[in-house]
Amino acid sequence: MTNEEMQRAMDFIVETEAKSSAKIDALAKARKQGQKEADQRWPCADERWARTEEGIRALLAIAELREREIHANSQQILSLGETTRATDDRLNTLISVVERQISEGRNGKS
Repeated sequence: MTNEEMQRAMDFIVETEAKSSAKIDALAKARKQGQKEADQRWPCADERWARTEEGIRALLAIAELREREIHANSQQILSLGETTRATDDRLNTLISVVERQISEGRNGKS
């Protein structure tokens, strides 16, 4: 190998090393920038997560409240059904008495 060939080989190696070093520096800079951006996004993501969690808890509280209201309404409906049956029984008794009175009144006058 001549001095000229050796010089070209060394120049090639130095140039390749410089390119590699520049690429490594660019990658390191990009990684640092990416990490910086990620670090800036985390607080926003945490804040959004906290708001989401708060919203879910509020919806759960509303659902529990509605469930209690539905249960109370169901109990009132059942109670109303019992009251209605009792009223129906009393009305049927009254209707029977009135019909008997009318029937007996007609039978007596006919």
